[in-house]
Amino acid sequence: MSLLNEFAIQLYSVRDETEKDFIGTLEKLGKNGLGYTGVEFAGFGGISSDEMKKTLADNGLKAIGSHTMTDRLLENLDEEIAYHKAIGAEYIICPYEEIKTKADVLALAKKLTPVAGKIKAAGLKFGYHNHAHEFVKDEGEYLLDILFDNLPAGTVMELDIFWSEYADVDSLAYMEKHKNRLEILHVKQIGENKKNVELNKGFIDFGDVIKKAKAMGVKHFVLEQEEYETSSMTSVENAIRYIKSL
Repeated sequence: MSLLNEFAIQLYSVRDETEKDFIGTLEKLGKNGLGYTGVEFAGFGGISSDEMKKTLADNGLKAIGSHTMTDRLLENLDEEIAYHKAIGAEYIICPYEEIKTKADVLALAKKLTPVAGKIKAAGLKFGYHNHAHEFVKDEGEYLLDILFDNLPAGTVMELDIFWSEYADVDSLAYMEKHKNRLEILHVKQIGENKKNVELNKGFIDFGDVIKKAKAMGVKHFVLEQEEYETSSMTSVENAIRYIKSL
């Protein structure tokens, strides 16, 4: 029996496919295709919420949430909240911000705090997704820790374990430290020369990581694949086959 009964995919992993045929790609990923059970969006392809909701339901896919850039959060938040609620999504995640110093972080937290409050008031959850640069230290603290210390309680951490490993962080220790806010884990493998490789070909023991993450209370496991040996669809097919083998 697999460690995970549910496994989602960040659609950025197959961005070349969704650009050509968004609906068709969801059909390939879902219950009648590769067997993913959820999706995390990185844009909605101009598709109406009604059509998206139906497509997800028809293909056994749960809308985990989305990566929504800061400018959209600041300028189009009502629209984003309405769309997320209409398709049954749970999270709105800020996926990236260029921050280099504690001052940058405090300025970002000030901008995102009212965003987080509005998202919470709408019954959704707000979160932040890391890259490697948030593991730079200022005044002895990781920028990522400073950010979460200055965002409202309840802000969710979506840890991308590839990037924490890239930054030479002890990922499991960091996950344990933040287990009360860590709800989503990006499943992404790191290999030689810090390349993003196929899940079964790198240094991270995902069997061990998933067991420990589940014990910590992580709710969602989401594949993100940015580099491919052959094609994006072959890569994400290999990934779910590997996860089902654990």
